[in-house]
Amino acid sequence: MRFEDSPLSKSINYEKVILDFGSYYLCDNFFIMEINEGEHFNWDKLNILLDSLRTYYGNHKVLAYISNRINSYSIDPVLWSYFDKDDSILIAASIVSYRDSTYLNANIEKQIASIPMKRAWSLGEAIDWVKHLNEFN
Repeated sequence: MRFEDSPLSKSINYEKVILDFGSYYLCDNFFIMEINEGEHFNWDKLNILLDSLRTYYGNHKVLAYISNRINSYSIDPVLWSYFDKDDSILIAASIVSYRDSTYLNANIEKQIASIPMKRAWSLGEAIDWVKHLNEFN
C-alpha cells in the first residue's frame, strides 16, 4: 500500500518529494521511499536521493530509511555497503515487502548492509521499528 493511501499518513507529519525514479516522504527522523515500477536503482539515483535529503535535512541529521516496495524494480545490492554507520546520513533501514520474492531479496541486502536493517511485512511494522531505535530515544 502506498504511504499516502495508508491510514498512517494521517497520523504522521510529512512532506512529499517527487523524483524522476520515485517519490519519498520526509518525516522527522526517517523517510519513506517508493521507487517507480521497472526502475533500476543505482549509484546515480542514490546520489540524487542523498543530495535531495541533505538539502532538506542539512548535513548533520541522521535518518532511518524505509523502503516501501510497492512496485517491482531492481536495486544494486552493493549500494548498501556505502552506508557506514559512522559516516552517513542513514543509520538504519527497513524494507517493507509485499511479496515473498521481495522479502528474499531483502535477505540478501541485509547481509550486505553495514547499518541495522529490518525486514517488514507492513509499513506499520517498519515505522514502529524506526520510532523505537535507540538513536532517536
